[in-house]
Amino acid sequence: MALARAAIGGILRGVTPAEPRELLEATWLGISGLDWSIMAASLVTATPILLVVRAVAVGRLRALARRSQTDVDDLLVDLLAGTRAWFLALAVLRATSLALALPVRWDRAFALALGVALALQGALWGATVVRFAVDRRFRRHAEAGGGQVVPVAQTLLRFAGLVVVWSLAALVTLANLGVDITALVAGLGIGGVAVALAVQRVLGDVLASISIAVDKPFQPGDFIAVGDQMGTVQRVGLRSTLLAGLGGEGLVFSNDDLLSSRIRNFARMQERRVAFRVGVLYDTPVSALEAMPEIVRGCVEGREKVRFERASLINLAESALEFEVVYWVLDPDFQVYARIHEQVLLELVRRLRAAGCDFAFPTRTIHLERPPLASGEGLALGGGAGGLALGEDAGRGGPGRRAGADEAGSLAVGGSPP
Repeated sequence: MALARAAIGGILRGVTPAEPRELLEATWLGISGLDWSIMAASLVTATPILLVVRAVAVGRLRALARRSQTDVDDLLVDLLAGTRAWFLALAVLRATSLALALPVRWDRAFALALGVALALQGALWGATVVRFAVDRRFRRHAEAGGGQVVPVAQTLLRFAGLVVVWSLAALVTLANLGVDITALVAGLGIGGVAVALAVQRVLGDVLASISIAVDKPFQPGDFIAVGDQMGTVQRVGLRSTLLAGLGGEGLVFSNDDLLSSRIRNFARMQERRVAFRVGVLYDTPVSALEAMPEIVRGCVEGREKVRFERASLINLAESALEFEVVYWVLDPDFQVYARIHEQVLLELVRRLRAAGCDFAFPTRTIHLERPPLASGEGLALGGGAGGLALGEDAGRGGPGRRAGADEAGSLAVGGSPP
């Protein structure tokens, strides 16, 4: 490069009159006029050439990217198109300064300028990558049947990514400027912990809303159950989710509490499993019990959108012989399930009654047995026609006591019968 500089200097001195030649040999700010001229010539020639090369490359690559199946090449094209002209100009100046014998302070100044420009350009590239990654994630989720994209969550993820990218760019810039960022990073860390503790609940709900938007455990319009509460999702906000309850009331859950609970999403159901038990009396004949599975099968099979699974004696309960029936409704609609299940139960009642099988219900039979009487005790009927006398031997019981009148149906308690 020194030979090139000498050659350029000789050419300029040969074609330049005496007075301008003195300008080339003069020194401004520690740099000769010749070096200033070389840097200016490099800047005004190399930078436009680089811009033209960038434009041509972007056009060719974008045409190729349209015909490809992947979208990573689109990201590369966007990164190339996002390269700024001022960054290319500073890169040209830095390359020229390295080729010239410039003073140390100017060499450091050009290096610092390129470092700051590289940090800013890197932040712009990083922002492009963040937008691409977030948009790609939401687009793929929507294409996979995850429903509509939630603009709020998409914006929040973009914002969080951009904050990280530009924070790193600011730290790198300050480090290039000679600022000790160690204490700054430590202070930011402590401050961040303090802020996070202060707004822990709010941040938990906001992060939970982002998780809901990304993972899509449910979306507006889905019917879900959270614990013993059920309803249709109406809105997913930054801090809370609103459900329309079965009674028409609004149910509001904080996003953090919602994700901490067990959620049953009935909108994801493709088919519904139905299981119930039928109890018959213990005195039902064994032949009727053996015919029960086929009776139940006949009640279920042959219907539209139904798949029978099993019917079997499952339990000897306290007051009934229990059969468990399991079948599938091949439609997630609750109204379809309710209609089919009603028809199955009515048909089951008709067939069991025709077969002479009675349904069991909780009953309790109490058997009373009189304990044996002790020696000398007796039970006597007296006191009149139909009277009942309970008494003891006269020698033990003493004088007899009589309750009621001596007439039909009277109850006498006393000693010896009269």
